Amino acid sequence: MERDQKLTEDIIKLSSRIGIDIIGFADPELYIRYKEEHRPSNYLNNAQTVIIIGIYLYDVILDAWSRDQMTDKSFHYLDSILESRAHKIKDFLIEKGYNSRIISYSPGLFLKDSAALAGLGPIGKNNLFISKKFGSQVRLRAIVTEAPLLTGIPNENSEYCKDCNICFSKCPADALTDEGYNRQACESYCLSNLRKLSDYTSIWCNICIAACPHSKKGELSNIKGHFD
Repeated sequence: MERDQKLTEDIIKLSSRIGIDIIGFADPELYIRYKEEHRPSNYLNNAQTVIIIGIYLYDVILDAWSRDQMTDKSFHYLDSILESRAHKIKDFLIEKGYNSRIISYSPGLFLKDSAALAGLGPIGKNNLFISKKFGSQVRLRAIVTEAPLLTGIPNENSEYCKDCNICFSKCPADALTDEGYNRQACESYCLSNLRKLSDYTSIWCNICIAACPHSKKGELSNIKGHFD
């Protein structure tokens, strides 16, 4: 199958115009390592590319979760922005004749793994995706498409974490060790220590992000601040 360089470049340009900070493209064949429910083909039969987009978490308020008064369901502030911009990319691809689908979080695709498979950066000892420009201060979303786009070279190992264990000592839940990531310990601590901003809005623990030397402060985001 021939990959479309021109279409790939057009999507990169579009992503910049609509306020996306990072974008990458992963080959669906690489997802064979995951369970079927976490493979692109589970959401689009003829999936040719997984598009990963991200926006820089330059302010902690962007990482807030708010609970809807009517449904009691929670939504993430920055993810709401990301989803609206993902629709612009999906609509662009559909206009070009390529069926595309925005993937939900659950069960969905593993987003940080997808970013690594797209060559945007590795997964660090903090169990988070680490981008070159923004470190782990990035929120991600995925689009699966039939468009044959140019894909990146996967990042299998983290060059950032070789001689660093800062996140191990900083994690208040002791969820990060040489043995790996303890999800249960992390989630239990986060739920017990939510930073309440109001009766409806809170922020989960993000110490592992803040402690990482590669989490950048003072970078400029391309978020643009428009919601059309």
